[in-house]
Amino acid sequence: MTQKTDNKKFFEKSLEDYRDQVWGCARCNWCQNQWGWNVKNAEYSEVCPAFHEYRFFPYSGMGKMHIARALIEGDFDGEDAPELAEFIYTCTTCGACEMNCQRMQDKEPLKINETLRAMLVKEGLGPLPEHKNLINSVKSYDNPWMQPRTQRDRWARKINIRDAKKEKCETLFFVGCTTALDPSMATVAQNTAKILLKAGVDLGMLGKDEICCGSPIARLGDRETFLALAKRNIERLNSLGVKEIVTSCPGCFRAIRQDYAEIPEAPEINFNVYHTVEYLDRLIKEGKLELKTEVPMKVAWHDPCHLGRHCGIYDAPRNILKAIPGIKLQEKERIKDQSWCCGGGGGARTAFLDFAQITAGKLIDEVKNTTDAEAIVTCCPFCEQNIGDVLSRTEDKLELIDLIDLVKKATNG
Repeated sequence: MTQKTDNKKFFEKSLEDYRDQVWGCARCNWCQNQWGWNVKNAEYSEVCPAFHEYRFFPYSGMGKMHIARALIEGDFDGEDAPELAEFIYTCTTCGACEMNCQRMQDKEPLKINETLRAMLVKEGLGPLPEHKNLINSVKSYDNPWMQPRTQRDRWARKINIRDAKKEKCETLFFVGCTTALDPSMATVAQNTAKILLKAGVDLGMLGKDEICCGSPIARLGDRETFLALAKRNIERLNSLGVKEIVTSCPGCFRAIRQDYAEIPEAPEINFNVYHTVEYLDRLIKEGKLELKTEVPMKVAWHDPCHLGRHCGIYDAPRNILKAIPGIKLQEKERIKDQSWCCGGGGGARTAFLDFAQITAGKLIDEVKNTTDAEAIVTCCPFCEQNIGDVLSRTEDKLELIDLIDLVKKATNG
């Protein structure tokens, strides 16, 4: 019997709501492989990092569909499979499986995996011990990095940007935990604010009062903590009276634009949400941001999963790169919705660092073997942390650059 779940929002769904989907999995394996007509050679023919690394079906989207089916039907439980949590959490939640499954069968293996995580949390089998420190940090400090709230605005101490709580502004810069609190990311926050202010944007920030968007918590399946955090955020952001929010973190962007709309009984947000690349692309097209200074460099663009597959933004960053004088964009083999994940998302880097960095290493190798780029350019703090860690241990001359830093150079900066 078909389950009538269309009126349910994602964060109230259980495995039972996916009964028809998991029974309908055809084991076609497109959740593991790059879309057929994109493939140029076998080395880059796969899209699932976990299955590519472990070669065992429970790590794949298909495997998780059948784990869900077995749990729904009572064929086994957590006591029967001690490795269950490892299978479910060894996933970057990159969404490649769902992108391809939607094309073939209109099914949602990623959402099913995230619902499996929520089930594990509810039954006390998840998240993994390594994830609990992250969750406790968000509960205690409103950020996942165990950093005091007083440090959240240190990046802005020499920038004349308004406090949105005290002064009205049309646009809020939602910085995000990693960009605000990781010292290596400070220039990304600073350059973003400087560029937007130079373009005449009526800009403000929350500073010490900004709190985590909740994306890492949502991905780990702790729905109770995520829902409470998200509702706090919605109420706080709505109270500011801003017309739009700009964020440089794809995780924050996805959470505020998409996840918040999937929260049952949450207030509707009364502002528009943009990722920085969307916003800058618009400013360039409107003539409010001029890129005049030449930046001679060959670059390969890396599509962050939260920005690309999850939110469908592929053209904006490429438009910006093409607008920078001197930049030559060289596309690697897997791009856009078939792009290879950096390995850093979904709690994978927290619990399975070796796996996350092996995945990043394969991305680096793909850039080196399929382009002659001098730099990988992207716009995600998680991607930059994970790829950057791997690059720092090599003697390779390949650079890692945030797109906003290239834009700053092109604006005489």
